[in-house]
Amino acid sequence: MTGERCTKRRYRDEAVAQLALARIQTVGEAREKTPQRVYRCPRCRGWHLTSRE
Repeated sequence: MTGERCTKRRYRDEAVAQLALARIQTVGEAREKTPQRVYRCPRCRGWHLTSRE
């Protein structure tokens, strides 16, 4: 399953994902769910944001 495309926005590494998360939390973009943390995706090997704690 590795290397597959995900439907979520993919970040190339953890640092970029953390920066995106901080920007979203600081600016307060209007979203259905507010991201809480980043995680490494086993499917695409990229990094995603999630609203799960």
